[in-house]
Amino acid sequence: MFIKVVFLVIVILAISFIGIGFNIFLRNKKFPQTSIGKNKNMAKLGLTCPKSDEIKCRREIEKRTDYCSSCGCS
Repeated sequence: MFIKVVFLVIVILAISFIGIGFNIFLRNKKFPQTSIGKNKNMAKLGLTCPKSDEIKCRREIEKRTDYCSSCGCS
């Protein structure tokens, strides 16, 4: 019984991989872009790369001179 279930799962997975491969390789469709920085649809929604946001924030903090005056640090 266990062997039949494992075989059935393998067959279902094989069929799904063949279906995915057919759409990507045989029809020459591009794989969907998942990177936020390069995805045009995400850019239209106003989503940006977290790494770029962090760099931008750090540059703004470095430009300020009073960023630590409230805590007493020098």
